[in-house]
Amino acid sequence: MKNIFILVFLLILGLFYYSVTLKGIPGNPVPADIKQNLSSATKPLELSPERGRFILTYSLAENKSFALSNELGEAAAPDVGIHDGKYYIFFGPGISLLALPFYLIGKNYNLSQVFSFSTIAFFATLNLLLIYLIAKNIIKIPGWAALLASLIFGFGSTAWSYAVTLYQHQVTTFFILSTFYAVWKYRQKQKFSWMWAFYIWLVYGYSIYVDYPNILLLSPVMIYFFISSLATFLNKLKIIISWQKSFLITSIAFLALIISHGYYNYVNFGDWKKLSGELKGYKTVQKEKDLKAKNQEEKIKELANKKSATGFFKEEDAPRGIAILLFSRDRGLFLYAPIFILALLGIYSTRKKINLETETLLGLVGVNLFLYSSWGDPWGGWAYGPRYLIPSMAILSIFIGVWLEKTSNKIAAKLAAFFLFAYSSFIALLGALTTSQVPPKVEADFLKMKYNFLLNWDYFIDGKSSSFIFNEYASKYTDLQQYFLLIYLSILLIVYILLFVVPLFEKSKNLTKSV
Repeated sequence: MKNIFILVFLLILGLFYYSVTLKGIPGNPVPADIKQNLSSATKPLELSPERGRFILTYSLAENKSFALSNELGEAAAPDVGIHDGKYYIFFGPGISLLALPFYLIGKNYNLSQVFSFSTIAFFATLNLLLIYLIAKNIIKIPGWAALLASLIFGFGSTAWSYAVTLYQHQVTTFFILSTFYAVWKYRQKQKFSWMWAFYIWLVYGYSIYVDYPNILLLSPVMIYFFISSLATFLNKLKIIISWQKSFLITSIAFLALIISHGYYNYVNFGDWKKLSGELKGYKTVQKEKDLKAKNQEEKIKELANKKSATGFFKEEDAPRGIAILLFSRDRGLFLYAPIFILALLGIYSTRKKINLETETLLGLVGVNLFLYSSWGDPWGGWAYGPRYLIPSMAILSIFIGVWLEKTSNKIAAKLAAFFLFAYSSFIALLGALTTSQVPPKVEADFLKMKYNFLLNWDYFIDGKSSSFIFNEYASKYTDLQQYFLLIYLSILLIVYILLFVVPLFEKSKNLTKSV
């Protein structure tokens, strides 16, 4: 009963805070609106990843097609490819498909874009619940620490900015957390464990539709699943290892989705192995047109060389990428959310009691960090914070709870956690309420712009917000700074109660039981 109450509490918190910061405008946008009015900073379609995914949702709803019209293709540029004269977004169609029912519902209320973006807020809220369940039931930390871990991820990290717009990271995080929890349930070998196995395979298959690197990001969970499916026993002094039947039978779900993805590629791109990210890009086509006019055929051939999905990753770039993702002034995790420094202490405190579940969680962080540090663009384009590390933020938040529970100096630890959270949450909310259109330093210097959250501060002081609720309703009664404080101080109050008040009640309860 207590767990249900906490889960309902988290559900309400997530829905409330993500609603009051959700990016959006009223109306049902049409192609002409997108480039003209909605693609500038603090507008809901300010960046090409969210713009492209919304445009595909629009195309599926209005044109019943994965291929974009010329007008939609121009609006989705530059992250759009061309095949046989048709435009396709570079991203997998998974997010657009998930947003489609939300779009159709919202269209009836003249809020198609707002409802589409709420798709991600829905998954972000589910992530809060999953972090609590994993921390409480699997990692075995107290309820207050597990609840705090959820709030750190949800409202003390830049994951907040990507919970209120149409990006893939919160959905990928949901896939990672939910399959990890499902494998743990599968290991219990209860009556309906095959259903957990089916879910794991189903999610793993669909995750590729959402973002192609997910096949690697979820690999530690799949290894955990594979190990959990093994049955070891002795037979005449020989060790026999076999698979549980459910592991193999339920993999049909994964195979079906992989086949359907190959079919999707074949129908749209002419080859079952060809991904949308390998298509000739919009910018490349424009360059070819210019070069043809100048009769520069050799350069045209160079541009026409086939792109490879794996060619974007170079392991020799990893050291530089790690420095950018963790420590840089434009994207560094520990600059935007120094609360995660405490996660390192939490990981260290588990060194003597590492089990398969802990190893899997650390493996997920390691794969995430290495994969995107070796990516050609670890900055994530124009973005707010290290958006590629959002799945790791969810896991690291659990280890913050571990450290707070294990440390001997509770008061000092909780004070440090509170002040670090206060800073991290301030930065997180600043981004969520303003813009994610923040250039990396190398581009900002060239453009003579500010970078990191200093740019967001200017928008904040000028009263420019991307929040649908603020712009349409709250702005009539208050300014952006007051709106910010109402949200920020309420979160700080909840975290303060969790850190300093709730543990006192639990301690008193334990003393009563011992007496």
